[in-house]
Amino acid sequence: MDRFLSIVVAAGLGCFALAFLLSGLYPFLLNEASVPAATLDELAQDVSADFRDARERWPEGFRLAYGAEAAMGLEELMGVADDDPLRAASEDAWVAAYRQALQDGRDTYIAEGCWHCHSQYVRPVANEDLRFGPVSRWEQDNNELQRPVMWGTRRVGPDLTYEGGLRSNDWHAAHFWEPEDVTPGTVMPRYPWFFRHGYQVRRRIDPELAERTGLDPAMSYPLPGVYDTQAEAEAALERERAELPSTLAAEGERLFVAEGKGLNGKGLSMLAYLQWLGTWQPESMGGGS
Repeated sequence: MDRFLSIVVAAGLGCFALAFLLSGLYPFLLNEASVPAATLDELAQDVSADFRDARERWPEGFRLAYGAEAAMGLEELMGVADDDPLRAASEDAWVAAYRQALQDGRDTYIAEGCWHCHSQYVRPVANEDLRFGPVSRWEQDNNELQRPVMWGTRRVGPDLTYEGGLRSNDWHAAHFWEPEDVTPGTVMPRYPWFFRHGYQVRRRIDPELAERTGLDPAMSYPLPGVYDTQAEAEAALERERAELPSTLAAEGERLFVAEGKGLNGKGLSMLAYLQWLGTWQPESMGGGS
């Protein structure tokens, strides 16, 4: 029996030593590889649609976190000529904001200990590819945001190698605020510090729709934008009313101001990082930065 226990202990220590060695050796070999690692500047050139969408959903939080006043949305760009300097300035502002968000998001991911419960490496064992996607290849990690590689220590939550684009921005925001609401039974903690509180404009549902469907006529939904003061929200409400066409002027009466919350800079950066995971493909795998 003593001999058996000695073998088990020796095997356990040996496996631990091997795992420790490989965990340190793998990133080192990547750094020394003949293929240069993609820099954060290169990664940020391809601004994701989800990041652009985040500004539309949380404009005030986005402005406070990244500035990027020159960044224009699709509707704003429709009237700008291809050779207009405003278009180039807009894209530069988007790239700068995205670069900051990716870096801050990765730092937050590490600081919050997300890598304890989530891995970012699909192993070629136990049918992991059926659960999480294709088995990871070293080329996917050959970039600055994967230094060090987020292998993870255990899988209390799912692997996040290919998380980018799987779920909407709204889903992630709801998941940050109250994980149980979107993933029943989860043990993931809440992250209320990813949100800023203030005032926002809301619109009550159409009373005729409420009567037809049996919904509460007091139900409402928020318009994008969480403002620091009630006065700022009231001004936004008046702008919304002024922009309504005359045929829909009555809808302005359904607008009102109430307390609200939206993602802050930390939450937006975490969102950008999660929506980036798995979307970058190096040229050696048929993609690019």
